[in-house]
Amino acid sequence: MKRTILVCVTAVAISGSAAWAQDKEQKPAAQKPAATAEQAPAMDLKAMGPGARKPTNEKQTKKEVQEFFKKQEEIEKKGDFEASLATYDFPIYMVTDDLKGVPESGEYTREAYAAMMKPMFENMPKDLKVTHKPTITVLSDSLVSVVDDFTMTQGKQKVTGRNTSLLVKRDGQWKWKTMVEAGWGGMPPEGASGGAQTPPEGKK
Repeated sequence: MKRTILVCVTAVAISGSAAWAQDKEQKPAAQKPAATAEQAPAMDLKAMGPGARKPTNEKQTKKEVQEFFKKQEEIEKKGDFEASLATYDFPIYMVTDDLKGVPESGEYTREAYAAMMKPMFENMPKDLKVTHKPTITVLSDSLVSVVDDFTMTQGKQKVTGRNTSLLVKRDGQWKWKTMVEAGWGGMPPEGASGGAQTPPEGKK
């Protein structure tokens, strides 16, 4: 009896070994991916993009932009259109939408912008008063975004709104580069009297 059991156990062991060997032959070891000849160098995130252009003095930059806004108000009070043009970094970009919500945008040279905006600038209602509450975000020492919550008052009418602008510092001077304000699409320049320092327009 013992011999019979031993034979059975041996047979099972041999058959198991054979099956394992066969399975091993059918499933070769997974191939390791070939090593790349040259690994791409890791990007130095501090040497490019926002990591390389962090603001060095946000407080001072915000003060400069606030002074820029005060200068704009003085120019408007004097009605000096040429002085106003000097505060833009041409070409400039303007974005708006029409009353149906369809976005519009355009790029403007100094000549194109002056031809479009001068009539509006010279015919600004005398009783129109605009107050501004700008929120300044410093992107770098030469790039700033501004969200302006403004209030316009003319006679008994009072309107509040919001616009956003991008200012750039060129040759030591802050200037307008991009202006975004809703609702001017499809309207003639003469109808524009928005809350921006010089409001966006309709179609080019």
